[in-house]
Amino acid sequence: MEEAWLTLQGDLNRNMQFEQLQVLFTASKLLVLDREGRQILHIPKQNVENIRLIEALGGGYLVASTAKGPVEILRFTEMHLDSCRKALSRVEQWVSKDSFTTDKRNDLKDRNKTCAHCGRVMRSAKDSCMRCNRKWSTVSHLLQRSRAYSASMIVMGIIVILTVLVSLAPPYIIKWIIDGISAPVGMGGVSSHLLWMSGLLAGIYILQALLQMIEGYTAISIGGRFLGELRRDMFHALMKQSMRFFDNRQVSQYIGRINQDTDTIKDFMSQGIVHLTSQLLSALFILGMLFYLDWRMTLMILIPLPPLGLFVMRLWPKVREMWYSQWQSSIHVQNMVGEALQGIRIIKAFSKENDEKERFDKANSRFVNRMISIQNLWMFMTPVLTLFISLFVALIWFAGGRKVLEGGMTVGTLSAYATYLIMFFGPVKWLAQSASWINEVLGSAERIFEVIHTPAEVTDDEEAQPLSKVRGEIRYNHVGFGYAKDRRILHGIDLHIAPGEMIGLIGPSGAGKSTLIHLLCRFYDPDEGEILLDGRRLSSIRQEELRKNIGVVFQETFLFDGTIAQNIAYGNPEAEAQDIIQAAMTANAHDFICRLPHGYETKVGERGHRLSGGERQRIAIARAVLLDPPILILDEATSSVDVETEAAIQEAMDKVIQGRTTIVIAHRLSTLQRADRLLVLEGGRLVESGSHEELLNRGGVYHRLLHAAQGASGREVWIPMQEVAR
Repeated sequence: MEEAWLTLQGDLNRNMQFEQLQVLFTASKLLVLDREGRQILHIPKQNVENIRLIEALGGGYLVASTAKGPVEILRFTEMHLDSCRKALSRVEQWVSKDSFTTDKRNDLKDRNKTCAHCGRVMRSAKDSCMRCNRKWSTVSHLLQRSRAYSASMIVMGIIVILTVLVSLAPPYIIKWIIDGISAPVGMGGVSSHLLWMSGLLAGIYILQALLQMIEGYTAISIGGRFLGELRRDMFHALMKQSMRFFDNRQVSQYIGRINQDTDTIKDFMSQGIVHLTSQLLSALFILGMLFYLDWRMTLMILIPLPPLGLFVMRLWPKVREMWYSQWQSSIHVQNMVGEALQGIRIIKAFSKENDEKERFDKANSRFVNRMISIQNLWMFMTPVLTLFISLFVALIWFAGGRKVLEGGMTVGTLSAYATYLIMFFGPVKWLAQSASWINEVLGSAERIFEVIHTPAEVTDDEEAQPLSKVRGEIRYNHVGFGYAKDRRILHGIDLHIAPGEMIGLIGPSGAGKSTLIHLLCRFYDPDEGEILLDGRRLSSIRQEELRKNIGVVFQETFLFDGTIAQNIAYGNPEAEAQDIIQAAMTANAHDFICRLPHGYETKVGERGHRLSGGERQRIAIARAVLLDPPILILDEATSSVDVETEAAIQEAMDKVIQGRTTIVIAHRLSTLQRADRLLVLEGGRLVESGSHEELLNRGGVYHRLLHAAQGASGREVWIPMQEVAR
């Protein structure tokens, strides 16, 4: 088979049912494959005129135009919509070009990395393949994590074995009671026999209850600790990821993974393992008792078990696919709810409530239908298994009754055998029905381990050291970067910023201003070149140490759901109250804080919604000031305040920036004029550098931007927001 130049993934078939599909673009043809790798569609490359992405409610589809008419090649939910959007330019290149250069091919392979084992598309070469984490690999990961609880699990295993063995005693004791009553013995002997056997039976039941209590306490302890560790490791794994990881994913899905998926594993560790082990052991031990009581009838019982096992094995892949489809539907609904609630202001502003409700109802209906399909399967299986068991019990009573009449078996033995038989089919029925539950557990474990085993993209060098006193000298050496490998944002940036220098960044939309500071903070690593701080490569500095020395105020201010004081002290939780107040005064926030009913203890609400935009901005500035960093970055930091407030903040900031290296992205001339040097970016390149007057006299990009916004009144120039938006 030809090597795929580009691979796209979808999750819907033409009947709008969940099914994993892949489109492979090779040098000579387009192939659509199902999950098992079977070819569904084949179109020679020369027959493809163009390929369009059509976005629909809750997803979209790709349509290829051919000489014979349009052909739908792939459908997908919103989960794959973003990746298909980003790959569209590559698809167009595949259609238009007869061949690709080696560089392009390698670039495509990097961007659309596939697993070497299963061919599944992964977002990044460093991603963990979710499909190959399945089955025994997932079980192996669970077992490895269980080693920490080996002592508790050994104790629980012993208790489970004892519980199963004790549960085998009552039917045999009842056999003794029945046979004792049936035997021709005097009344006194029968009473004594009944007393001893009844007492023994009561003692067995008491012991069984005690063992079950100890078993439950031990299992709950293991499950609870396992839950805590999984959630901790998942959260830690997410925290270590670079911003690129979150750029390419719907973040809300990880809330479900941390909450619901880990809870499913907790139930498995606290209850599932106990039930699974006890049911398996019960089936084996009870089978032994059945052979002991009558091996001929037991062989007759075992005849239908192999077909039953084969049926369950054949059903297993279908159940896994159904569970995966339900999970996708659930995630889709969850993402939709999160997006709608976050954008509720826009929804109401455009009066789109009904459209959003309709969109949700359709997604929710798909989820409900998936869930009902799975439940219907088990509602069908349960009566069938019950009927199967009941018929065999009736058969045993008939065969056993004949043996009793012929003198080949006692009534007590028949009673014990029938009881053991019912007990035996209990575990068999449970194990047959457990396919659905085990698939749910494995699915949750796969999603958890996909996060935990995805390595971080931005990592420190092994010899990374903490920073000593930072002077604030910054150097960009031929830095190139793109959020996608095929679309560069920055090209060959060479830049030196002296310690204590104030730099103003300006440029049209998409010029790379914010990207430049994102690289300095190591939210991303450059694709080429390097960035130095005080002569050291950023990767040789521990990320935590680096960011402690950089104070950042973003245009989009985020406040945590706590008090004003807690938000200001976020970067320095040990700060004294007077330091917090001083930082607020520097940011011109102290006066409005004091006017609030609870002052610095005022709760700001989720994302700071109880404060105005300007108030949130000043809290963010105070947060950066309190950190007392040698490097200060202001990304449109005064964009949400009025002119009067900005003037007060600028007056305070003039004191703050003394002795600090400061980088400012701003749209107001008053801010830019304070800079020691202005840097103008255009098309990802550094095109101009100099003071405000020098750049104006040069008549270049800076001059054009200012005069494009200059009003006839000659008032202070504001550079339009659309010109500086990222």
